[in-house]
Order: sequence, then C-alpha cells, then structure tokens
Amino acid sequence: MDNLKRDRFELLSAYLDGEVTPAERRQVEDWLANDSTVQQLYARLLRLRQGLRTMPLPVAERPVEQTVQGVLSSLDRKPRRTAVWGGAAIAALMVGALSTVMIPATTSHFQKLAETPEQPLPAGTGLMVALDRPIMEIPDVSQMNAPLPAQAPFNGALNKLRTKTTDR
Repeated sequence: MDNLKRDRFELLSAYLDGEVTPAERRQVEDWLANDSTVQQLYARLLRLRQGLRTMPLPVAERPVEQTVQGVLSSLDRKPRRTAVWGGAAIAALMVGALSTVMIPATTSHFQKLAETPEQPLPAGTGLMVALDRPIMEIPDVSQMNAPLPAQAPFNGALNKLRTKTTDR
C-alpha cells in the first residue's frame, strides 16, 4: 500500500512539473476526476509549489562576483604557502649543514674520555669473577622438588604452592 501511495505521489509531482508521458497524464487526470485523496494531495502540492515560488530570496551581503574572486584568490594562495614552508625547511637544513662544516669541531667529553691512556687499577678494585666460589648457593636441579627451608622469606608459601600443584 505504501509503494502505491509513493508511486502516486511521484507521478502527481511529475504531472505538476510537466514531466509525464501522455498515458501517465491520462492516468493522473482520471485520478483527479474520481479520487478525493489524490485531489487533496494535488491541492497540497499546488500550495507548496506556490509557496516556494513566492518565498523571498535572501539578500546577498556582497555581490556574487566578489565572493567568487575571494574563493579563487584563497585557492591561489595555498600553493604559495606550501612553497614558503618548503623553502623555510630547505633553508633550515642548509644552515644546519653549513654550521657543522664551518664551525671548528671542539673535542667532546666522550672523545676526551676515549683518548685518555689506559691506567692500571689498584689491586682489589677490579672486577672479580668467582667461578669456583659463587656468591650465593646455587640449588641442585635434582633437589628442586624437595621442600625449601621455611625460615627463608617466601619459602613457606612456595612449599605450600608446590604441595598444592603436586596433589592435583
């Protein structure tokens, strides 16, 4: 039913605009002669059309030519801005490159540190690696499932976790 109403509305609107075929014109004129809903719709469309034609046009703040010229001039400025920013970036790169070439290089702190002669360290201050006597006890892998002594921090909790996971 909605499609029928929509089709009638579109055909009636096309009839008002003079965009119908002779067969469609006869169909619309038959509806207008016999159907009161189509007559009401036709009257509403005529009032709407007349209202749109008599509606006052807004007054332009400035002439159309001036607006068009403003738009075109702003479009012309964009490539210039890009060229200016690109030129500024190139100039900055050139200044940076020339400053590294022209300014005499002073030795940096790291360069001085690298060039100092090697001096022997006093006895007992060097790096000591104790392979035969480790600083802390390394547990034996075969005893990993054995309970840990409870007095060390967290060992009691670890023992509880181990018993829970092995019970499953």
